[in-house]
Amino acid sequence: MSLIDALGLASGIFWIFTYACVIRQGMLDRTYAMPFLALAMNITWEFLFTFAYPSVGGIMQESINAVWFAADIAILAIFLKYWRSDYPKNLPESYFWPMFVFTFAMVTPMMVATVSVFGREDGSVYTAYVDNLVMSVLFLSMLLRRGDRRGQSMWIAWGKLLGTVTAAISQYLYDPANVLWLVIYIEILILDLLYVFMLSKAPRYERDPVAASAVTLR
Repeated sequence: MSLIDALGLASGIFWIFTYACVIRQGMLDRTYAMPFLALAMNITWEFLFTFAYPSVGGIMQESINAVWFAADIAILAIFLKYWRSDYPKNLPESYFWPMFVFTFAMVTPMMVATVSVFGREDGSVYTAYVDNLVMSVLFLSMLLRRGDRRGQSMWIAWGKLLGTVTAAISQYLYDPANVLWLVIYIEILILDLLYVFMLSKAPRYERDPVAASAVTLR
């Protein structure tokens, strides 16, 4: 196995770990642990590059994508169960389903169009890293909005950071001349390091001891 493939595999494992922590934290804290736009982008990307464009990245990446997609289905189920726990108080709940459908209706054509313009391989990378950059911003904004670690953990923060770093190094070794990708890698790293730092300083969430498990990874 080449170094590029080994780093890609490591990234896949780190992200599987991150998704598992997201699922667990959401169940523990009875809220969603991944911002919805990030979830919509993730599940769309993983569906497209598991089923619509399955040849991108070879059998190893296809298998990782399939595991990610399955994890995202679980994360989506938790989101649909607990979306009211963090729904804006100034919006009627009747807006939820139209916004839900609208988000996917906006995300999916953009990803398909990106692949149409840049091709399967480059399109998969551009959409993946833009998704990751958006996710980094959304996790920070979720932390600032909630004001504590509800639905978040250091395991999630570090898993995301390490999953992104290993993928970025792998992609850089594959194409070191692509300046745009390099800028995106660096910006994601800065945001993820900031998220790790800010989360480490955030108050712990005091969950209901009856409703939540006594076991914690924090």
